[in-house]
Amino acid sequence: MVTGLAPAVWAGEESSKELPDAVRSRVSENLGGGHVDDIKVIRIDERRLYLVEIDLPGPRERKLHITGEGILLKIVDKLRLPDLPPATRPVVDPILANKGRFDGADKVTTNGRVEYHVEFDLPGRVELVLVLSESGEVISRREEANL
Repeated sequence: MVTGLAPAVWAGEESSKELPDAVRSRVSENLGGGHVDDIKVIRIDERRLYLVEIDLPGPRERKLHITGEGILLKIVDKLRLPDLPPATRPVVDPILANKGRFDGADKVTTNGRVEYHVEFDLPGRVELVLVLSESGEVISRREEANL
């Protein structure tokens, strides 16, 4: 029997006072005028990933994915339908015109690359998830039936 080969995984919550300086600095740089709502940490062996939820002004939210060394991996901004950029509208509007209901969107920034993850509820209990580029190009499309 082989033991000790699987990574030790632990998840929990931390306060902003417990954050390493590099992580705290990265959070401060990306507050966007908001305040920290929640911090979760995932530990895998000696590595850490911080998931920081930020309440932005107005009805907006942001989530930061930051390594224990303070490297910003991803920013996820919750968007409302009016917040989607004009370049995405030629894809989004026909879905809405065909009785699709907007169910939410995220602006996901990774390594300077921006994608829009947009969800719709379609007739027949079908969920549609689109990933769009900044220019409105469809990167991926996934439909799931909700039985």
